[in-house]
Amino acid sequence: MEKQLVKKVTTMSFMGAAVLAYTVVNVLFKSMAGAFGPVQRFYSMDWINHGLPVLVASVLFFYLQFNARTLVWAEEVILEVSKVVWPSKRDTVAMTIVVCIFVAIACFLLLLIDFVAQNLVQMIIR
Repeated sequence: MEKQLVKKVTTMSFMGAAVLAYTVVNVLFKSMAGAFGPVQRFYSMDWINHGLPVLVASVLFFYLQFNARTLVWAEEVILEVSKVVWPSKRDTVAMTIVVCIFVAIACFLLLLIDFVAQNLVQMIIR
C-alpha cells in the first residue's frame, strides 16, 4: 500500500475514534443527567454540555495522531489488513446458505428437545 494512502486511512480512523468518543461522552452525560440532580445542574451549562464531549474527542484525536507508537501500530494494522484475501461473492453466498441450514437444524433440534423435556416434566408432575 502507498505510504500516503496509509497515512490518510490512519487519520480518518483516528477521526472516527474521536467521533465515537464524542458520542459516548455525550450519551453518558445525558443518561447521568437524567438520573442524578448534581450532574443535571453540571450538564445544563452550555460549555459543559457541548464543550466537554468536544474536548474529550479532540484530546483523543491529537493523542492518537501525534503519538509515534500509536502511529506505527496503526500503520502495521492497515498493512496487515491490506494483505487479507477476501472470499468471492460465490463463496460468501455458499457459506451463508450453509450457516442458514445449520441454524435451521439447530432450531429444530432445540424445539424437539424442548418438546420432549416439557412432556417428561408434565408426566412427572402427574
